[in-house]
Amino acid sequence: MKKTLETLWYDYFSDECSALVTAEEKALAKRAVALHEAVGELLTREQSAAVEAYVDALYEIEGCFVKKAFLKGCEFATSFFFEAGAFGRG
Repeated sequence: MKKTLETLWYDYFSDECSALVTAEEKALAKRAVALHEAVGELLTREQSAAVEAYVDALYEIEGCFVKKAFLKGCEFATSFFFEAGAFGRG
């Protein structure tokens, strides 16, 4: 089942969940871009590269946590439905 969930994550949900849809999401993205540009103007190239590496590491760990939360949520939902079905028959 884990392979099926990973396929679902990579082929569908990661794209769907990363789309900026709401006004709040768009505003946050715009703010992030503005802050990135402001920081870029204040730092040397070396400092900027270090900050970029740090931010990339944060994105990677966040991505791992989001994927893990998705997979665990699917596993929980599946278990819940099986248990609910078993109780409904008793």
